[in-house]
Amino acid sequence: MEVRMIRCAKCDNDTRASELVTAQGPVMLAGPQGTAPQPVLAQACTACGYIELYGPQPLVEPQDRVAAAAEPEPLELIPAPTPQAAAELA
Repeated sequence: MEVRMIRCAKCDNDTRASELVTAQGPVMLAGPQGTAPQPVLAQACTACGYIELYGPQPLVEPQDRVAAAAEPEPLELIPAPTPQAAAELA
């Protein structure tokens, strides 16, 4: 299988991947609820300097996310009031 590098969208030259970092640290992208934030990647063209930003690819397959979302959350059972307690409320 041939591995293709990401080519520049403007000039079709090679690009290099780098983590996007600021003075406060790496730029992170929040994923679905319950997953840790992951770094944003910058693809910079080696010829013209054009930069494209890429979010991390999900580690969970879409069908797994749908199946997890379809599972209902357990309900908390509340005991029914006794006849004596119901009479006190009335």
